[in-house]
Amino acid sequence: MKKTGDQVEVQILDRSYRLACPAQDRAVLMDCVSLVDYRMRQVKQSGQLIGTDRIAVMAALTLAREVLAVGTSQVGHDLAPVRVKINQLTAMADEILVPQNKLFE
Repeated sequence: MKKTGDQVEVQILDRSYRLACPAQDRAVLMDCVSLVDYRMRQVKQSGQLIGTDRIAVMAALTLAREVLAVGTSQVGHDLAPVRVKINQLTAMADEILVPQNKLFE
């Protein structure tokens, strides 16, 4: 992990990503990076999918299923709080992901 101002460079499935992240949120971000990397490696090792995009989608679906399962068991069948949290996490991910356009030029 390299730090540059409010940006952190991380590795997920052997690819580098530069993420914008305030210093106070770095520990949580690194936990998220570790979890996503771990899940993507699990999917890749299953051998059923090829391609980083497909592996990422399957890992995301697996994590979302787990979040919904935990949310359902904790709040009964009212998924509104879980959906709000997922929307917040999605918005946070949109904010911290630095555009990667230069990687593909």
